Amino acid sequence: MKAIKDQRKWHWLDYFLFLMRTIWFAYNGNSIFISTIGSEKWILLLWASCSYIIPHLFYRPGLIKFQYYIMTEVLLTGSLFIYLSSQHEIAVTYSFLLVPILTVAYACQVKPLIWLGPFLVVGTWAGSLFINKDFFALFIDTIIFYGIGFCLGRTTIVITANKELIASIEEKNKHLEYYSKRIEELTIREERNRVSQDLHDTVGHIFTSVITSLDALPFLYQADKKEAEKSIKEISDLARNGLNDVRKTIHHMSPMNHQTLVESVQELIADFMKHTATDIKLNVEGEAIKVSERVKFVIIRCIQEGLTNAKRHGQSTFIKVNISFKQEELIVLIEDNGNGCDELNLGFGLRSMKDRISALAGTVNFQSKSNNGMRITCNIPMAKEV
Repeated sequence: MKAIKDQRKWHWLDYFLFLMRTIWFAYNGNSIFISTIGSEKWILLLWASCSYIIPHLFYRPGLIKFQYYIMTEVLLTGSLFIYLSSQHEIAVTYSFLLVPILTVAYACQVKPLIWLGPFLVVGTWAGSLFINKDFFALFIDTIIFYGIGFCLGRTTIVITANKELIASIEEKNKHLEYYSKRIEELTIREERNRVSQDLHDTVGHIFTSVITSLDALPFLYQADKKEAEKSIKEISDLARNGLNDVRKTIHHMSPMNHQTLVESVQELIADFMKHTATDIKLNVEGEAIKVSERVKFVIIRCIQEGLTNAKRHGQSTFIKVNISFKQEELIVLIEDNGNGCDELNLGFGLRSMKDRISALAGTVNFQSKSNNGMRITCNIPMAKEV
C-alpha cells in the first residue's frame, strides 16, 4: 500500500481539513482578539497567523513535505498553545489544539511519524499543568481527535491505493485487450498459412501423380488395354483419395494418425512410386521412437513436398529418403538425381517446408547443383516436443 506522503495531489479530505482549519483559525483568532489587549493582541494574532499559514507552505496541492509540515506545526502551534495556557485564561485555549491534532494524525501515517501520537499525549499532560481542566478529560479529547484524524488518513491511503489499483488494472486490461487482438490476428494468419501450405502440398502431390500417370496412359493403352483400364481405375482412385485428403486438410484432420512416422512415410512413398514410376529408397537409422502428431504431420508434409518437387521440377528418376533418429534431434534427408540448379529460388512449397520446420525450432538446408540433383536436410530437435 502506498503511503499518503507519496501523493502530490490533494484528496477531498485534504480540502475538508483545510476548510476546518480555516474556520478553526477564524474562531480562535477572534477569541484571542477579544481576550487580549495592547500590542500583545497583535503579536498573538501574527503568531496565530504564522501557525496557520507557514505549515501549509509545506502542505499544499502540488507540494507535500510532511516532515517540514509537522515540524512547523509542532513548533508554532505547540509553542502558541503553551504560551496561551501559561499566560492567559482563555476558554478556547485547549480547543486551539484540537484541529492541529486531527490534521497531524491525518498526516502521520508512516514510520516514524506514526509514533507521534504518544508525544501528543505528553503535550496534553504538559498543557493540563497550566489550565484548569482535568487531565483525563484532556486525554480523552486528544485520543478522540487523534483517532478521527488517523482514521481519515488511513481512509485516504486506501482510497488512493484503490484508485491506483483500478487505474493499473484498466491499463493492464487495455494491454491484454491489445495483445488478445494481436494473438487473434496472428492465429488467423497462421491458420491461413497452414491451410494454404497443406493444400499446396496435398494438391501438388496428387496432381503430380495424376499428371505423370496420364502422360504414360496413351503408351500403356496401345501396349495393353487391360493394363490401361486398370491404370485408369487407379488414377480415379488416386484422385478420389486426394479429394478426401484435401477435405481432411481443410478440417485440420491429420491422416494416418493411427500409424507411426515410419509407417506413414512408407505408405506415402509406396503411393508416390506406384503412380509416378519413380524409384525411391527409404532408409531409417536409429531406434524409431514415437514422435508427436505435430512433428509427424510436419515431416510427412516435408517429405511429400520434397518428392513432389524432385519429380515435378527436377524430373528425378531416383530419390533417397533417410530418417535418422538421434537422442537430441531427428534428421530427415531427401536426395534426388534430378536436374538441379546452381541458383536455387525457393518457391511456395519449399518456403512452406522451411516455415514448418522453423515452427518446431528446427532448421532446413537446401543444396542443389546443375545436373547434380538436390539435397534437402531437415533437423528437428526432439527435446522441444518431449
